[in-house]
Amino acid sequence: MKSGSHRLSAVALVAVALLALAGCGGSSDKPSGSRDTSIDATPMAQAPTPPSGAKIIKVTLKGDSVTPKGEQVEVKKGQPIVFQIDSDVAAELHVHSSPAQGIEFPAGQSQAQVTIDQPGVVEAEIEETGTLVVQLEVR
Repeated sequence: MKSGSHRLSAVALVAVALLALAGCGGSSDKPSGSRDTSIDATPMAQAPTPPSGAKIIKVTLKGDSVTPKGEQVEVKKGQPIVFQIDSDVAAELHVHSSPAQGIEFPAGQSQAQVTIDQPGVVEAEIEETGTLVVQLEVR
């Protein structure tokens, strides 16, 4: 019966390995191998002038109110997109591009720049609340 106990041990090892892998999977909706790019917004007093041809998107976060509210904004592939943020709290603007880009911004006025190189619709939301700010139509 030695081979039966070896078979049972092998099955148990496979089951443990599968459970361990399932636990590491998490609920992330990111494709494997993708990573978030973290960007720190620059306080407006120190922010550089946006480059020529940049799409400027003004974002205001005051209390529970966020503007814009899910507007669709057309941008060109590779065009600089400058978020000018005026917020009463520090938070993160999460741009669901590939790779995703997380913009950490302080309370007050700040600015951050991103580019998107793949055509499609890319959502940007306030990470903490899941509030949709803009849908970037990248062409």
